[in-house]
Amino acid sequence: MQLQPSITAAQKKLAQGLREKKISYLENQKVAGWEVDILIPSGHLAVEIDGFYHLSTAQQRKDEEKTAQLTAAGYHVLRFTNTEIHEDCAACVELINNLLEEYKTRVKEAQKEDPAGDDWRKNLRKLREELEEKAKNTERTGERTEKEGE
Repeated sequence: MQLQPSITAAQKKLAQGLREKKISYLENQKVAGWEVDILIPSGHLAVEIDGFYHLSTAQQRKDEEKTAQLTAAGYHVLRFTNTEIHEDCAACVELINNLLEEYKTRVKEAQKEDPAGDDWRKNLRKLREELEEKAKNTERTGERTEKEGE
């Protein structure tokens, strides 16, 4: 029997704020082997909501490991405490919105630098050609060595 993840009052409140701002999100999703409280895939953003149990040293170590692995998987990790959400949920939502806007801006800038997104394809094609040429040269050298040895 699998237990359903618990959604805290703070998570519900933040989720409501995101809905009001029309920010698409997923709750309690597995990413890089970890359950993320709120995931915003469009911005590669993982939002964690820390309750009182996150004050323990052991939990803080786990949180650091989780953050490191999510970051390595390409996500920006944003942490709020229950208190921050309950005291000023609007500020938390605004911070999330600002991060998403910044992400969109950076993506657009990157697309301007490579409008078709083809630079990596060109680089890959060039690398393949170089490797094929190197392989041919190695084969030719190997043939000469074999003939010389006869």
